[in-house]
Amino acid sequence: MRDHEREIVLEGGRANDGRVVRIGDEVARPTYPQTETVEHFLRHLIGRGLEFVPEPLGSDDRDRQRLRFIPGEAPTPPYPSWAFDEQLLIDVARLQRRLHRAAEGYEPPGAAVWATSAGDYFPAEALAGRRSIVCHNDLGMPNVIVGAAGRAVGVVDFDYCRPVDPLFDIAVAARHWVPFGDLDVRDGVDLDRVRRFGTFCSVHELSGDDRGRVLDLSVAFLDHARSNIVALADAGNLAFRALLRSGYEATNRATVDWIRRHHRALAGT
Repeated sequence: MRDHEREIVLEGGRANDGRVVRIGDEVARPTYPQTETVEHFLRHLIGRGLEFVPEPLGSDDRDRQRLRFIPGEAPTPPYPSWAFDEQLLIDVARLQRRLHRAAEGYEPPGAAVWATSAGDYFPAEALAGRRSIVCHNDLGMPNVIVGAAGRAVGVVDFDYCRPVDPLFDIAVAARHWVPFGDLDVRDGVDLDRVRRFGTFCSVHELSGDDRGRVLDLSVAFLDHARSNIVALADAGNLAFRALLRSGYEATNRATVDWIRRHHRALAGT
């Protein structure tokens, strides 16, 4: 097999575990009911000048979605210490803010289909904000591509994009990048999470009230995730079954407790 035809499995993520591969300068990944809508959104973002999102290239003869490969490394568990670099945290917030700005005024196709799954990824609070734009909604570490200089150069896996309160999108990203929990954080990594949350929110220029809502949405997301992860595992997803066996539910509850205990300091009130 020639090098440009050889398939290399790309690590990271759980929903598509082992099913995303690099083939030369392209990526092949599973298609879903929302894939056409996702590609419509990606083309909009590229048209708005965002160079850090994957370019849709159609599908192949195995009905896989094909996308332009973004060179770099996505942090995967157990996360290395460089994944918690302060500049990388700022980079992620800046890219997210650019995504939000580019999504302003986006008009989805009339037959738009958004992500669904066993259980439901989105708590009701995410869909009931004062404003709604199409957001990524899964901006965890494995979905950010980091270049050789340690700077964020790409955002991938838009499968969960859909219209939400943008503060929900920030809540999901902060949960992973601050981070609010210790799952998959290596021993010896010492983080000032209150300060890191403040840094992330400052990039977005959030008020104290907005920071408080981000925290409330983080709790709503985590509370909702416990039942959603169980539903995904029950539906046969082996990666989510392994996540439950690793102690996810206990870690999730401990994270919620930590956010509630530190709510005032995190919100800066």
